[in-house]
Amino acid sequence: MTGYGQSEVSREGVTLATDIHSLNSRYFDLSARLPRTLQRLEPQLRQNVQSALARGKINLAVTVTIDDGAEAPLRINRPRLQQYHDLFMQIKAELSLEEGPSFSQYTGLGDVLTTDEVDRDELLEGLLQESLKEALDQASEMRRKEGAHLATDLESRLDNILAEVDSIEKGAADRRAGDLERLRARIGELVADVALDESRLLQEVALLADKRDISEECIRLRSHMELFRGYMQDEERAGKRLGFLLQEMVREVNTIGSKTDDVEITHAVVRAKDQLEKIREQVQNIL
Repeated sequence: MTGYGQSEVSREGVTLATDIHSLNSRYFDLSARLPRTLQRLEPQLRQNVQSALARGKINLAVTVTIDDGAEAPLRINRPRLQQYHDLFMQIKAELSLEEGPSFSQYTGLGDVLTTDEVDRDELLEGLLQESLKEALDQASEMRRKEGAHLATDLESRLDNILAEVDSIEKGAADRRAGDLERLRARIGELVADVALDESRLLQEVALLADKRDISEECIRLRSHMELFRGYMQDEERAGKRLGFLLQEMVREVNTIGSKTDDVEITHAVVRAKDQLEKIREQVQNIL
């Protein structure tokens, strides 16, 4: 299903923006565009996205903007400072100096006070996690709403099919009473000059009527639709189950159509098949 999320966060002169666009797909397919400084995080990022969205064709774009005019915070390079201090103390001892190095001598060394790039990497990683979570939350919520609309549409079409099944069953019941007499009359016309065994004739007519009976197909169709509604509430692997049930529903409707020559029942079958085709198109979004 479709989902979109966008987030932008800023801190210490660094702005990181994340855009996520998800399209329907049976599998998880992530295409990520990351700045070079963040490419090392792609495996963890991929795992986070899949945990939130599970599947879909997902495009992820991350951009970083650094304000060159912003003053980066100074940090003490403590290992280097300790090395200088030990060296100064050694010089003082060897030369028998009375005074040690001054504060200005320490701060005047270029690599004692620094804006460490490792810290900037850590900053970018933190911004990415924050921005990614917000964008994923937005995309997930959009997909949830689309799923709710899809469920409403499927429920409506199932109701339409049930109405057609009611119509089919009523039409079949209305015809059943007259089918026996019509069949007997037709057979009588075809074999008017042939002596018939009445009991054998009734037996054959009953067998023929049984072959045209659609009650079992209607019962199974109703059962499939009830199960279909139940599977719609299952968030895990619902798509495959719905697809399988849909095939069974189509099979039952086709069998009903093949067993009848009643015009009204045939029309109801056509309308039911039209609704099933629309359901099939929608189910493709969750397979």
